[in-house]
Amino acid sequence: MRQLVEKHTTDPRCAGCHIHIDGYGFALEGYDAIGRVRSKDLAGRPIETRAKVFDGTIVDDAQGLRDYLQNRKRTAVLGQFNRKLLGYALGRAVMLSDRPLLAEMQRQLEAQNYRFGAAVETIVNSRQFREIRGKEMIVED
Repeated sequence: MRQLVEKHTTDPRCAGCHIHIDGYGFALEGYDAIGRVRSKDLAGRPIETRAKVFDGTIVDDAQGLRDYLQNRKRTAVLGQFNRKLLGYALGRAVMLSDRPLLAEMQRQLEAQNYRFGAAVETIVNSRQFREIRGKEMIVED
């Protein structure tokens, strides 16, 4: 399977995305499509989970990927987590004016040992959440 994916990355139309995602996928090859652990692919070949991610770091299997994301990419992972959680909570796209709130979410997560509740509490106490635009359009039965 790895040869097929790497072959596609030579096509410039595909390489732009594959260079960013292939390493993560290869590190997770030890699991099938529904998350069961496997040591061989469908053709019976041994699974190779050692992979190079976009920045050149070598990771080996899901644990190696977890360590990489948790230790080397923590700020980026938390930033994306905060953006997605905030966008979901507000029911809209995150805007430039939300940057101070995102920074506060990051500070609260770090101060509270990365508890999920710290991010949620920061959101529900925010002006953006308490003053959601369009609430005057809600029709009550």
